[in-house]
Amino acid sequence: MTKRKNVAPSVAAVLLGGMVAVSAPQAPAVRSMDEKLLREYAGVYQWQKDAFLYLQLWGELSDGKNQLVAFDESGDVRTLYPIDGGRFFAGPGAAVPASIESQIEFQRDGSGKITSLTWKRAAANPRTARRVEIERREDVRFPSGGLQLAGRLISPATGGKHPAIILVHGSGPQNREFMLPFARFLIRHGLAVFGYDKRGVEGSTGDWKTASFEDLAGDVVAAFEYLKTRSDIDRSQIGLLGISQAGWIMPLAAVRARDLAFLISISGAGVPAAETTIDHAQREMAASAMKTQTIAEIIELLRLQYDFARTGQGWDKYTAAREKLAARMGPPPDTFPGSPDHPQFQVIRRLYLYDPAPTLRQLRTPVLALFGELDNNILPNKNRDAWEAALKAGGNPDYTLRILGAANHEMFEAKVGNNKEMVSLQRFVPAYAATVEDWLGKHISGFRAVP
Repeated sequence: MTKRKNVAPSVAAVLLGGMVAVSAPQAPAVRSMDEKLLREYAGVYQWQKDAFLYLQLWGELSDGKNQLVAFDESGDVRTLYPIDGGRFFAGPGAAVPASIESQIEFQRDGSGKITSLTWKRAAANPRTARRVEIERREDVRFPSGGLQLAGRLISPATGGKHPAIILVHGSGPQNREFMLPFARFLIRHGLAVFGYDKRGVEGSTGDWKTASFEDLAGDVVAAFEYLKTRSDIDRSQIGLLGISQAGWIMPLAAVRARDLAFLISISGAGVPAAETTIDHAQREMAASAMKTQTIAEIIELLRLQYDFARTGQGWDKYTAAREKLAARMGPPPDTFPGSPDHPQFQVIRRLYLYDPAPTLRQLRTPVLALFGELDNNILPNKNRDAWEAALKAGGNPDYTLRILGAANHEMFEAKVGNNKEMVSLQRFVPAYAATVEDWLGKHISGFRAVP
């Protein structure tokens, strides 16, 4: 199951188990390929003058395991499954290896360097994209308090100073590449994109599992301070773009670093994490056809758990509800601890009970907040209204809040918005890139229009 970027795997994910298999005609056996070998294929490919395809390793579609994924600027997303040599296939959805929609073959020059790819889709004529170098990539390290964080700056190949976007993670062990698909198209518009490994992930020291939102916001500020030292970055035009959990983290960072130029939140909540977890659990369990009464009992148990974590009161009521469910459904997972000193309660107090409203009221940074119409995690109207109320009450002079039609939590074009359909979806909603480009064009002096 695709994991949503909440503060932790949802109760629904724990209860409902793994990915649902997609019924389709049998495809060729998928070869196992070492991640180092897959990286050779990653890069930028150009179909024609203003049409580009980006290949990178991404784990969002495969429960955290990195696979080679193609992101077309048209919005299409496909995982490429190895067959043999330089041949791959793609299924009819973002991560469907059960049938063939396209066959992809890479070409090399005499020295063995990859020069192009040919994409053959069903009965359509083959398309060829040549590999191009329109980006400069630099791996760097920078301090955050006593930690050392590792990241990568991807800039336009042109010289001069560039505006920059810092990519801010959702929850879980995300690396410097995770957020690239949400922003890489902006490099052609003249912006540099800076992603870093979350603390404790890959090249970064520390431990994200013990970090508070304030800690993670400190890492964002550290990335900002680092970029301001670079001669190739316009220090007055540095902003943030992040998804889900980043909606709690970025405003904390922007209140501390008031010279940030902008903040773009994708599926970011305006209500406490505990509330979003309840919203998500209700909808995922309903989508699995779980009985209404069982859903109600699980949600009540969640509420009792959060009440105990918040007040220290009501332990007996919580344990009675827990035991009642356990008698019918089996031993509860660790997310429903059986002792009051269990570490899960510290996690709840550190993250789930955080209320973003006071910070949003302090926020003066220009804001674009996008919500998916079919997001079953961060409910669009509820959370847009919460952002609106807080930003308006605080007097923020420049904010745009928009719900994108048919979009799910990850801004994919969805049908119902639940977790299990994610792998079968085909593309980002077209309005996502168009909205970000239009808003940045009005807020960034270095933003370059492209056809």
